Formats: sequence, C-alpha cells, structure tokens
Amino acid sequence: MGIFRRIISTISTLGVAPGLTGVLGELLFPDYVADWAAQEQCLPEISQEEPVFADQALKDILEKVVDSGVVVFTVFVDTRDREEGRRFARNMDTWMCRVRSVLASSFLAFVDSEKLRKHFESQYGVSAYFSKEWIKEAFKGRGDGERHDSNYWRWVAMESILRAGYSAFYVDTDIMWLGDPRPHLGALPVADFYGSCDTYDAGTGSVRWYQNGSLDMEQLRKESKEHDDESVCCQGFLVPVNAGIVLMRPFPAAIEAVLRFRQRVISGPCWGQAAMQWALFELCGPRGLLRCQLLEPLRFASASPLMQELRRKRGKALQASYQPSLIHLDLDGKMKTSANQFFERVFGVPKECSKEGRQRQDL
Repeated sequence: MGIFRRIISTISTLGVAPGLTGVLGELLFPDYVADWAAQEQCLPEISQEEPVFADQALKDILEKVVDSGVVVFTVFVDTRDREEGRRFARNMDTWMCRVRSVLASSFLAFVDSEKLRKHFESQYGVSAYFSKEWIKEAFKGRGDGERHDSNYWRWVAMESILRAGYSAFYVDTDIMWLGDPRPHLGALPVADFYGSCDTYDAGTGSVRWYQNGSLDMEQLRKESKEHDDESVCCQGFLVPVNAGIVLMRPFPAAIEAVLRFRQRVISGPCWGQAAMQWALFELCGPRGLLRCQLLEPLRFASASPLMQELRRKRGKALQASYQPSLIHLDLDGKMKTSANQFFERVFGVPKECSKEGRQRQDL
C-alpha cells in the first residue's frame, strides 16, 4: 500500500474522513491520581463561589450568534503583559479574517473594555460583549483578583453561556481556522466536557498517553517525574488536556464542572489550566459524574505535532489527504508568527484574507 493510501486508511479508521465521526474514547481518570493530591496535601478546600449568569444584553447577543445550538467564543482581555499583547495584536488581523471566512458573524468575543468591543466589531466584523455590571458580578469576592487572567475569563464566560442553555465552544485567539467544525460537533457522542490534546502523532492521530480507549498510566508516571520540582498538583503535563479548544454542553454536570474550574483557580495553588486538570481528575474519575471526551486531534490540531509531520512528509502527502478544521498555534513568542506563515504556505489563504494582517495594528 502506498504512503498516500496508508494515510487515508489510518484517517478513515479514526473517523476523520468525510462522513465519519471517530471517537477516541471516554476520559476516565483513575481514583489514585486524586490520592496523590491528598498525599501531597497541596489542594486546599475549594472556595464557595456564586454562579455567573448571562444578563439580558448578553442573552440577546447569544441568540444572535448561536448556530445549531452552539456558541463559538473567545476572550480577549488586558493581561498586563505588554509583550504578549503585542504578539497577539501582530497576528490578529489574519486570525480574525479566517474566523469571518469560516463562521461569518457567528462568533463572540468577551472583552474587558468598550474600546476593545468597538475594535472587534468595526475592525473584525464579529460580535463582542462588554459590560461593567457583568464583570462586577462575575469577578466579585475572591474572583476579583482574576480580572486580568484570560484563563479565568474563559470559565466565567463559558458558565454564562451554559446557564443560558447553549453549548459553549471556546477557542483561544491564536487559532487558525481552516473549516467550520460545528457540523462535526453536532455529531459527537453525548458528553459534558470535550477537551483538545497537544501530545499526539499527527500522522496517525494516536495520543501518546491514551491507548486502546484508556489512559497509559506508565506514560503518565514518566511525564509526571519530569516535573518533580513542582507540586504534584501543578504538574500541567500529568494529563495534557489543552484548554485552548474546549466544548461543553449545557447539562447540569457541565455547569457544575465549570463552576469547579473557577473554584479551583481561585483556591490555588495551580494556575488556570493546571487547576482545570485537577478538577477533571476529581470529576471524570470512576466516582465522578462528569462525562468527558477528547476531541479528535487530527481535526482539532495542535501546531507543533502537525508542523513536524508536514515537514517530514514535505507537506504534500498529508495536505492532500487531510485538512484540520482548526490549528491551535500554541507556541511561544515569534514561533506563533512563523507557524502562521508556515500553515498559510501549506493550506493557503482565503481570497478575502490575502491582504489582511500585512500591516501591524496594535490594540
């Protein structure tokens, strides 16, 4: 069998070929993982936080942008990291043009200023939501210290959407949009939480720590030992569920879970995504009630594995047989811009975006 046919066969088996919807399997974290936290005594009791609801203005916007029951959204806030802000601003024109080319106006950005709201709507042609009252309610109490944490913003925004009765599909701003993922989302098996993965083989779609429908615990132990200088509760690579692309359904267990994500962030000691990991350990285990799945990594791709595979195949073989819906450019510094340019060469640029982003416009 030639290399082209082998790639097609592998992808068809995984369900990425047109008309198929493959399932990697349910995420069930073993009980003993949470016992590590108890042994380390590093997870405090969770804080009690008030629920976050959508106000009428947000409900009106959600009704406008929802498609097939799914609200696709991101957050863009002042993190007080000027260098990070400049990096994102440098590429925002090209990223957002792709959003428009794929989703048209069915996209929502949560922002923290009226200036940003106007910028997203006028410059990028997408809906943006800003409300001083909503921010005050969402970040009151101990959550007030998270106003400049984009990780925490994703959870308060997602909770508002879920409580309004819609499925919430969160994407980081550094996403390259190649196709509309919503038809695929509607065909996924019933679950509460779907996370993406950045440790996979881009040629086969196999996840490094996930084999035959279950976790590869030996691989997890190996990876955790590489982070012995950290608290076991903050070992972000213990189970690398990436929060850059997350789908949650408006079911009671999902709403409780996103509230737990917020509680874990506020209670510490881990930063936003590591706090999410430990909430998943607690909720997706055999004793938990949250139904958790992984999104297909060949459709919801992470930049680094995909770049390696394309370079190894010189781009043409993989491009001809497979094209992801989204590519998460989860890379540091100038590598984001380089990855964006690399994938543009491989997958092309929509005609309407060919002149976008060539002049830098800082927010």
